Amino acid sequence: MPSLGERMRKLFLSHEELENEELREQSEVAGVQTVASAEPRSRVQLRGTIVSLTSDAKNGWLEAEVNDGTGTVRLVWMGRSHMQCLIPGRHVQVEGRLALEDGVPVIYNPDFELL
Repeated sequence: MPSLGERMRKLFLSHEELENEELREQSEVAGVQTVASAEPRSRVQLRGTIVSLTSDAKNGWLEAEVNDGTGTVRLVWMGRSHMQCLIPGRHVQVEGRLALEDGVPVIYNPDFELL
């Protein structure tokens, strides 16, 4: 159970800060890494909320941005222009090799699980 000080601190957090803290805690409880702690070129398991989804049907790519409370990772599925199960606001756990593209964390063709 959180201490009184911890509960009082949460009263003064903004909605976004509170959501980010909850996402970080969920990652910790699940035993997965965070975007901030993940090493490029390593295989990672991350968990968070889909904040945006874009499709490039011309090139056959589907992209999602996932926030885990410590940062955002871009997920790219090549050869897919849509997946009905992926929508903004959904919580997912993803696994794959983390790359950096122009300094932005990205995972190509990640495995994922809806939470």
